[in-house]
Amino acid sequence: MTDKKSKTINVKTSQLLDKVNSLEDKLARSLADYSNLEKRIESQRQLFVTLATTSILSKMVEVLDDFYLAQKHLNDQGLKMAIDKFNSVLKVEGLEEINPQQLEFDPQSMECVEAVDGRENFVVEVKKLGYKLNGHVIRPAQVSVGKTADKTIIN
Repeated sequence: MTDKKSKTINVKTSQLLDKVNSLEDKLARSLADYSNLEKRIESQRQLFVTLATTSILSKMVEVLDDFYLAQKHLNDQGLKMAIDKFNSVLKVEGLEEINPQQLEFDPQSMECVEAVDGRENFVVEVKKLGYKLNGHVIRPAQVSVGKTADKTIIN
């Protein structure tokens, strides 16, 4: 009987080892799934923060445009100081100006609002500054782009 008992013990031990291996495998997969879930949640959180920041800063840029327009007409030192402070806060948040004055037109960061006489395909005048947030354009600069005068010969 000991031989039969020994075989039964070996079979049960083998079954238990298989069960332990199966459970260890399930545990490893569950831990990997959990780790992936944590990464996905963090990525989605970062995306949400970026979208919220972009939305808020886009609205603030419109206010900044109004401040620049008021400063242009009033030429007030107090307003200039407020604009400078506002700009420094926006820069800390990752906002960069796109000021393409005298640069070649780039449709990735600029929007042509008119074509005027001037150096072909170069910015002649900046109508509104553009802005980037952490390297991504949130508003293209609105510019006048130069075109060469039409030299049609009439016979």
